[in-house]
Parts: sequence; structure tokens; C-alpha cells
Amino acid sequence: MPLIRQLTSALPKRGSYTLQDFRADVLGGAAASGVVLPVTMGFGVMSGLGAVAGLYGSVAVGIFASLFGGTRGMIYGPNILIAITMAVVVAEYADSLAEAATTAILAGLMQIIFGVLGLGRYAAYIPASLISGFFTAFGILLIVNQGLIGLGSSPAKADLLDSLRVWPEAAANANIDALALTVICIALSLAWRGPLARLAPSPFVVLGVGIVAGTFWFRGAPTIGEIPTGLPPIQISAISLEFFLEVLQPAFVMALLASISTFITALRIDAITGSQHKPTPELLGQGVGNIATGLIGGLAGSTTSGTFVNAYSGGRSPVAGVTCAVMLLAVLLFLSPVAERIPLAVLAAIVILISWSIIDWRFLLRIHRIPRGYAVVMVLTCVMVLFSDLIIAIVVGLVVAALAGSRRIERLETAELVSVPLLDRTILEDDWDPGFDPFQAHSGLVVFPDRVTVASARELSRVLRPDIRGHQYSIFDLSRTLYIDDSAAVIIAELVSIAAAQHTRTIIIAGMLGDVADDMHSMGLLDGLPKENYASDAQEAKRIIRPLLLEELTR
Repeated sequence: MPLIRQLTSALPKRGSYTLQDFRADVLGGAAASGVVLPVTMGFGVMSGLGAVAGLYGSVAVGIFASLFGGTRGMIYGPNILIAITMAVVVAEYADSLAEAATTAILAGLMQIIFGVLGLGRYAAYIPASLISGFFTAFGILLIVNQGLIGLGSSPAKADLLDSLRVWPEAAANANIDALALTVICIALSLAWRGPLARLAPSPFVVLGVGIVAGTFWFRGAPTIGEIPTGLPPIQISAISLEFFLEVLQPAFVMALLASISTFITALRIDAITGSQHKPTPELLGQGVGNIATGLIGGLAGSTTSGTFVNAYSGGRSPVAGVTCAVMLLAVLLFLSPVAERIPLAVLAAIVILISWSIIDWRFLLRIHRIPRGYAVVMVLTCVMVLFSDLIIAIVVGLVVAALAGSRRIERLETAELVSVPLLDRTILEDDWDPGFDPFQAHSGLVVFPDRVTVASARELSRVLRPDIRGHQYSIFDLSRTLYIDDSAAVIIAELVSIAAAQHTRTIIIAGMLGDVADDMHSMGLLDGLPKENYASDAQEAKRIIRPLLLEELTR
């Protein structure tokens, strides 16, 4: 029952949905379909499954994810990240449509697992520099790959080097009609701006012009070819254990990239719609949709570029997504003879323009000015995606991003660390004897920052070890510390142990409360510290030290 409630949480509540809302949703979904139709067919061709697989994916994922997803105004279907991952599966793993479809089913199951485990909320923690590197790499790869289709050739494997090796031969034997269509469509898309773009979406206009031009003037350009009519059959076949294990990795990548791209878009859609997306239903709904599309041999999906068209057109509820999916289904059922005549070069031109737009030009043009750590993460991720494995790129990017972030956190945390000597006279106060050395400081005060993590643990140890050696009594003031991770806690415990081992050094822990105290005690890190060495604050710590210091000075 909790799972059902999660799946249906995005549906409009009874009595809150008006005729005006319905009208806005239908118009928004219809406008989005004009963008999704050509784009999704282009992604289907690019994936190696064919244009019809892209349409199947837009219909299946569009219906299920719209009904059960957790983001208002989202339009679903194949996108660039999904298409390029499936292209790898088709080129390197799958020998049939059923095997390729298995990958989509596995990706959907993994998304459901992500949702059940509540992992969607953590997508926001993925560094922007890593995401920038991913999108930039995919944009470059797709431009190179789709350029081959624009020349009338077949795309190479989803690998930059393979595509580049094919380019000279493809250019020498270019199909003039396909090349002309590509140039015309790109030029038209670039010119279709401003007031014109408000009349109709650029991809839809390019598609219409491309069909007319290919039918009457550039007939030599390759076309989509035969599209099966009617509803697609269920694609189920016996899958070997070996293949199943092989595609676990690309299926995980597909599920991960689908989820990441969704939540990146969801944050922007929230700002437009004034709502708050729900990560768990979103993952569950998409997972169900991708399982459905895999069963009918479609291309898996997540969010599409039609999302923003719908949101700006006023679409807010699942009705908009379902409207878009139904209109694409109508194309499959009633307009397949027209769709069969679409030149592949037209779809390639649309994908090339989308690929150009996803390259993070703002980041690239300012890369010499941004912090070095961010630049390294972006460039390294981009290079790893282009020339290596996607999983390796994700892991390396996250590790490097974590290290770069840790360096910045280290500087912030150590800058807030306060370590000062305490003159004996400030400790003794009324017990001060004029015969004592007024400049002597047997005690030291260390005020920890509000958070102490592994990032600053090493530097923390380096700074505090000399302080402990130089003072007979040390006060560790943790009154303003709200969080200590396990690495920093171990370092503090080691410093206390070092002082205890010397027998002539005493450490007072002051102001350690709440979660910090619970964590330290639960790990047993301060079990060897006597109870009298704990104080509620720094002033009480001074009162604990006072008789010890007085005895030391009068000895």
C-alpha cells in the first residue's frame, strides 16, 4: 500500500482540477509533442534501435511516468543520455532487439530500487562540474556521430575514435542529397528564432520542411523506412545468464543517467511551476515506464526537451504528459506512412543542434577563471566519457570532485579553528600571586569550528600536536561544534590519548553536547577520559584547571 500511495501521489486531487487546468495541460502537451516527435525519432535512430523504438519509448514512458511520476509539468521520453548508452549496448552487447530491450527493463527495475531506497534525494549532491563534463562529452560525441548520418553514411559505434576514423571515408563518399538536407535543416533551425519560435517549435518546423524537401527535391537521401503499423507486440525471449551479467553495468549507467537528468530538470521545473518535485514517486514512475517500454521493444527514457515547452505553455498535471504520449501514439497508428518518408539527415540535423546546445559553453569559455579543482573535474570527466568507460568516468569524476571539494573545505574549517595560549593569571584570577611569572602560560584553549570533517582532520592534527606538547593543560572547546565526522572524531581521540600517555598533559573537553557527544561516546573514542575532565563550557574548564595549576605553581 505505501508503494501504491507513492505512485499515485502526483495525480490531481479531486475537486482541485478545473476546466482551465485541463485546457492548459492539453495545449501544453500538444505543444510539447511538436518538439518530442522529431527529437525522439532521432534518438531512436541514434541508439541503433530505429526511429519507431524512440516513439514506442515516448508513448510507454510518457504515459506511465506522467501518471505516477513526482514532478508536475514533466514530459517524458528518450533523451540524449539514454540514447547514447543504448547505442553502446546495441554496438557491444545485444544481438537482437529483445536483448537490447532487456537493458531497458533492467534500468527500470534499478530505478524502482533507487526509489524504494530513497536515493533520489541524493542526486542534488552530484557536483555541477561533473555534470557539465558529462553533458559536454555527450554533446561532442553526438555531433561527431550524427554528422556521419548527415553525410548519408551509417553511424559508427558510440565511441569518439571509431567515429573519427570513419569520417574521412564518409566525407569522400557523401550523399549529396543528405548533406544538402542537413545543411538546410541546420540553417532553418538557426534562423527560426524570436517571434517565429513562438509560432511553432523549431524542431517541428524543421521536420515538416525536411519531409517536403526530401519528398520533392532530395529524394536520394536515406529515409527512416518501414514503420510497423498498430500496437507493438511484447518483446520477450530467453536471455542467457551471461548476457544478463554483461548488461548490468550499462543498465546501471542508463538508470543513473536517467535519474540524474530528471532531477536536474526537476529543479528547474520547480522554479517555473512553483511546486516541489517528489524524488521517490518520480523514480518509481519512471521505473515502471521503462519496464513497459522495454517489454514492447522501445527506447528507455526520462525527461525530454518537451518538458520546458509544456511548462512554459501552462501544462502542470499528468494530463499534459499523457496528452503528448497519446499524440505520438496517434502518429504510430495513423501517420506511419508519412513518418516512413522522413529523411534520416533531417533527424540528424535536429540531434546535432540539440547536442550543440547541451555542451556547457558557459563553463568552457570561463574555464581559465573558475577554481582549478572544478576545472579539473569537468575536463577529466569529459575526457573519460569520450575515451573510456562511463562507469569509470562516473567513479573518477566523483572521487576527484570529492578531493577538490575537500581541499576547499579544509581551508574553511582550519581557518575557523582557534588555538590560543591562556596566561596563568587568566586561569587563577583571584588566586593569582604577584610572585608568579605574569607571562607564563601553562594552558591553551582550542575552539573548534561548527563542523569538523575528514577534509580538515590531517591539518587539525598538525596544528594541535604542537599545542598539546607546549601546554600542560589544554581546553578543547566544542560548544559551537554541531557536526564531527568519524575521521575527525578519531583524530581528536588520538590527541587526547597522546596527552594521557604523557601523564603530564591534561585535556578538558568543554561544551560537547547533542549529536557530537552521542557520536563520540557511541564510538567509544573518549572512554579513557575521566569524568572530571568534562566541562559544560570553557569557563567551567578553567575552574577545573585552576586548582591543578595552582598546585603546580606553588609546588
